[in-house]
Amino acid sequence: MHRIFRFFLRTDHHKPSSQSQSTGRYIVSLLIALFSALGTGYSAIAVSADSITPRSFYFNAGGDTRFHDAYALSDGTLLVAGEAPNLNWVPVGVPQVVLGLDQIASSAPGKTGFILQVSADLNTVLAVASFPTGSVRSVFKIRGTEVPGDTTGALYISGHRDTVANNGYYIARLDQNFVDGLPTALAWGRNINNRSEADGGNSHKSLQPWDVGSDGKVVFVEGKAFDPNWVGIYRLNASGNLEVVDKWRTHWTTTNSKWFGAPASSAPAALSYSGIVMKNGRLGQMRSADATEYAYLTQDENGNAGRKGMWPDDYYFRMHCAYVSCDTGQPGYTGYRMGANPTQRVGSVVIDRRTNDIYFGYSTQSKLPDGNPDFEPAVVAMGADGALHWWARLYRETTQNSTPDQFVDGLEVDYANDRLVVLARSHGNNTYNFWAGDQITASPGASGYQNRFSGTNGNIHISWLGKYGLADGRIYNATWVAELTEDASAGTPSTDPIMGGWPDPNQGWPNLNTTKCRSKLSVYADGSVLVTCSGRRTATTTNAFQSMPLPGQLKGTWNDFVRVYKPDLSGLRYSSLLTGAWNKSDGTGGGNTTLSAAIPFQTGLVTIGYQAKNSTTGVTKGVPIPTANIPTWGKATPVGENALMGLLPF
Repeated sequence: MHRIFRFFLRTDHHKPSSQSQSTGRYIVSLLIALFSALGTGYSAIAVSADSITPRSFYFNAGGDTRFHDAYALSDGTLLVAGEAPNLNWVPVGVPQVVLGLDQIASSAPGKTGFILQVSADLNTVLAVASFPTGSVRSVFKIRGTEVPGDTTGALYISGHRDTVANNGYYIARLDQNFVDGLPTALAWGRNINNRSEADGGNSHKSLQPWDVGSDGKVVFVEGKAFDPNWVGIYRLNASGNLEVVDKWRTHWTTTNSKWFGAPASSAPAALSYSGIVMKNGRLGQMRSADATEYAYLTQDENGNAGRKGMWPDDYYFRMHCAYVSCDTGQPGYTGYRMGANPTQRVGSVVIDRRTNDIYFGYSTQSKLPDGNPDFEPAVVAMGADGALHWWARLYRETTQNSTPDQFVDGLEVDYANDRLVVLARSHGNNTYNFWAGDQITASPGASGYQNRFSGTNGNIHISWLGKYGLADGRIYNATWVAELTEDASAGTPSTDPIMGGWPDPNQGWPNLNTTKCRSKLSVYADGSVLVTCSGRRTATTTNAFQSMPLPGQLKGTWNDFVRVYKPDLSGLRYSSLLTGAWNKSDGTGGGNTTLSAAIPFQTGLVTIGYQAKNSTTGVTKGVPIPTANIPTWGKATPVGENALMGLLPF
């Protein structure tokens, strides 16, 4: 009954207007909950006992504002995190607290990182917590210690740190969680240094890859990606201090020397903390420590025999890396070797809060056998003690090689189905790319919504979703996330009524355009996957808030969109644009929004982000988004760069 109870918490947000309505809604909710618990795939997003009114609006706080993240609390209210120049916009009478900085070092003139608490109907700002103006630039990410759907636990946040030595991001724990009480300060704050790394797509400062377990321990990434210097994964205890992880293989002693090996209890000296060095060719790295591990042969995640090596970075080297003396000779068994910069980009970290097992995905700058540059991905699963459980390459390793650049951008846990959701991205295409959705050995007969990277355009970035078993590392479902070119033909219409005549991406070989998804993805209680992405001729569903015309009908535009995939990734439940309401005769006015994140909320979703401005004139780009049901803290017209929000039911 535990899952059913959590379901009610998520869906029963509206009071009935009569006793008969109350009874009817209770029965429907009970049936939905029972179907969900039995694994039928029904949930509040497919069948709803209530409906919510769509909202779309701009933040009424002037220009230079952005929303970065949202977090649903167990009392039904919503947290919205972002940045603004000041706090002059806070409504009169709303409780307001300045959190202080604890140990955080940052200087961002004219910027204020903040968190809003908003009522369940989004009508009212209930409270505002912020940092001192001019200190940290933003609150970028919010995570809690609870399993999604349970009572809100302790809350942790991160955000950008600017204009200080080794600028990067911060991680902090709030002293209250808004449900039990309004935060008054940080329980602790910690600087995560990124070696003056610029804020960009490959940057750990931009991605802020970290997560917190139910035990309050935080696993995080520090350092500059694709660089000669340093990247490491570390863990903080619930008090915010670095700690020893028993089965990790690099440790620092109390005298700041290094010891390599596992378990930590066998170290000859007292240890202070542990880490995973995300730098190729290093002792204690993602490489086998002896010849037996290096020679280990097993199946890959899709059941193909012949994958070599106990650890993912054996791929690039001719032999193992002993703790006492690491051989860095290359290439590896398929001809791959290391690229120019040894540090790696960790795209995401996620923790299963039931077990506190750790999952992370990363990319390595490499070289193909012919010397051409390349980037290769891997996803790693570890126990809470740091022991390796499994790893996946995301494609089949062969001497044919996988020539596209490939990156891991996001991870999330599907608690309903015990799956790890992997968001990855490919720059370029050939036969050996990410797994095709209709060629998954563990799911015979299955098909993804979009099985392949199709068409004739190779010099583009497109995203991909895969679902892996949390325990066994097998792949069970996959789909590409790749939208059409503006001039794409109508193609064969999908037979799914929700697609409204959009071409079936698995029919023919349609041309695709660059489609990139944000690293923050979410999962519904039934396992449906929610993403925010940017694309060109984006397929939208019949229940969309803002639709794209079908191919051949009027002009489209570059856009940001929000999409919900079915739990098995075989089709869409919702897909909508949220961009400037462009001129459909010439295509002007759109392509001007960034959707930073989206989360399940009530019987739909909340998505947040901002509309861009011209960097020279400061004038808002394009035309406004379609707005609807604007609350008192919102407005219809943007000023400069302006935060925005959509509450979209389906």
